[in-house]
Amino acid sequence: MGGTRCVFRDCQVSTQRNPKMHFFKLPVRDPVRLEAWIKNCGNADILNVTRERLSNRAVCARHFRYECFMNYKLDRLIPNQTPTLMRVSKDLAWDLEHLDENGEATMVKLSMPTLSHLIPPDNFECPLGFTEDARFGRKYAARRRTPPKPLTLEPNKKKKVAPEQLNKTEASIIVDLSTVNIDDGKLDKELSGKVVDMEILTEPNKAESVSLQTSLSAEEIPQELQLRYDQLSANYEQLLKDNADCKQSIIRLEAQIQALKNNSTSSCAPQLTKPQLYNGIKKYLGPTMAALVRMEMFGGAERTWKEDERDFAKELLQLGEDVYTHCCDEWRFRLPSLRMARSWLEDKGAAVAADEQL
Repeated sequence: MGGTRCVFRDCQVSTQRNPKMHFFKLPVRDPVRLEAWIKNCGNADILNVTRERLSNRAVCARHFRYECFMNYKLDRLIPNQTPTLMRVSKDLAWDLEHLDENGEATMVKLSMPTLSHLIPPDNFECPLGFTEDARFGRKYAARRRTPPKPLTLEPNKKKKVAPEQLNKTEASIIVDLSTVNIDDGKLDKELSGKVVDMEILTEPNKAESVSLQTSLSAEEIPQELQLRYDQLSANYEQLLKDNADCKQSIIRLEAQIQALKNNSTSSCAPQLTKPQLYNGIKKYLGPTMAALVRMEMFGGAERTWKEDERDFAKELLQLGEDVYTHCCDEWRFRLPSLRMARSWLEDKGAAVAADEQL
């Protein structure tokens, strides 16, 4: 019989009985997540399944929370999700993510999703199929009194090699150097940590298998631990020295920064007053520009305008009142008022007329 069946313990969901259900394959490429999935499945049968065949096993959508999905169709999971629910009914489930003091799952009440992308339309039929699957309710009704426990995974143990699987001329074994005594054959050994990998070349008439199992001798273990302790102590002393040197470097750098701040504050040039600044730059300016700069720096309504400043204002007014107004309003020149400049220009015109009559 073909099709896919959920690997959760006592879960009867399959593609034949629930054709609308969506299944999600075990994350065999992520060992940490794969271990969490297998624990929550509670199915000891999949512990003996090879990694290649585990890639074909899957978990149905009933064992995921609504928040784990990307849409209301419940056919796409958000990345890095883990099945944690053992449903009792449409609204009740054992939560394997929250265990009690006995290591058993706690009963939770499931609420309908509130996120907009998880709310289905009115005419949408839920693919979890609680209403159609009558056996589901009968199968899981007893689970209200018998909460499930996550599967306990034992650490990986090395498998013993059967004698008939050993090569007649070559074998890879774990050896205790203090108990091995080989008179015949050639022994080639390499010591690595606490495990000794050995390759034994035997003659064809020797036994077909060798079964040896040990580790380092009791005398070698304290020596190894002492060497590791000495190395760690030396590293610790070196770290203390480097830390002290870093602290001294930080103190020196802070002192240099403070000295630079003090020198920069004390070596600042004195502030020049406006008259001093003007007297320093006016020798590089022409008469007209010097008058304009002086008006910009010292001009004001209550100030007495100098002769060259009056001449500049009158010459600018002769170009037109619109030009004079533009320079005051748009270019923000600190010129005398238009009325004052007009009076100066009229006085100049009267003086010129009087000179002509003489």
